[in-house]
Amino acid sequence: MELIKSGDTQYEEYENLLLERDQLQKEAGQVWTAYVIEFGQLISDVYNEQLECVKCKKTIAYYQNAINHGGIIDQDAMQAYLDKEMASYYAELARLQEENENCKNSSESAPYEVQRSKTLYRRLAKLIHPDINPETDRQEKLTDLWQRIVTAYHHNDVKELSELEVLVRKAMADLGKGDIKVDIPDIAEKIDALKAEIYDITHTDPYTYKELLDSPDAVKKKKEDLKEQLVSYQKYHSELDKEIQKMITSGGITLKWRMK
Repeated sequence: MELIKSGDTQYEEYENLLLERDQLQKEAGQVWTAYVIEFGQLISDVYNEQLECVKCKKTIAYYQNAINHGGIIDQDAMQAYLDKEMASYYAELARLQEENENCKNSSESAPYEVQRSKTLYRRLAKLIHPDINPETDRQEKLTDLWQRIVTAYHHNDVKELSELEVLVRKAMADLGKGDIKVDIPDIAEKIDALKAEIYDITHTDPYTYKELLDSPDAVKKKKEDLKEQLVSYQKYHSELDKEIQKMITSGGITLKWRMK
């Protein structure tokens, strides 16, 4: 199997834009990892205090409703209510914490590995990128190889990419007894779409965090702002806790637990 590329004068531009888009998507992922390593723990701590304040406010509202209806509170029923109300918040907190750990455990690739993986990816993409080679979506073997290529590329796994290049060329030889003429329909529209996608990537988060991360002063200011938010929510949390204790001790409510 050999690709016979379209003679359309825009084909080379289309191919280069595809590769540029993929490279920028990879860079955006790397920027996000760096951002989480730098600020993730503080962001998680702030969010944790936020949701604890939400939980306190829901508790106060639950107690106030009980006071308006006789003042007797079934603690088990209230806990079930809070668990249900807070489930999505705690799920998001768990996601943030897991993301923090994953980013902290990610290893930084050497410059050589980054450049070499880019070179290998470009060669492989020109052979079996689904937007270039229509057989990739039709042949399970090529689909599997392409997914492995994308994963290896995002991890700068030069060894895996080198091995995949051998496997891709063998797979194409095994699958093909004739040439594949690559003709991209509506290529002008697809070029415009790729340009729009590239613009969107480079002008939105997380790619735009690059400017922040490249400035020590900006990083310092961001951390100071997050710490101020954390202290503010901690103070609010403490005030809400005091309000809850006041309602329990002198607010006219009676707490009851079910016997087990």
